Amino acid sequence: MQVWAENETNMVISHTSMFSTLVGLLACIKRTFGDPDQERTAHAQLHALKMMTGMMSDEYTAKFKMLAERPGFNEVALEDACV
Repeated sequence: MQVWAENETNMVISHTSMFSTLVGLLACIKRTFGDPDQERTAHAQLHALKMMTGMMSDEYTAKFKMLAERPGFNEVALEDACV
């Protein structure tokens, strides 16, 4: 990522970057470095989520809610993850 950032910074400085807005740059960063299958990743993380020794219930609940709010989850998927 450091090489990519340095190259992009040099192009911005030399006015040769294809991005004219921050929104365009952030979209490229997401395309380049983001998770290509967020739904599958969220499913895997939700299935792997377990109460661990020393974990408080509110911490577990917060992690569950964060994962459950990602795209692609409906009631059936959430019930399946709780088994």
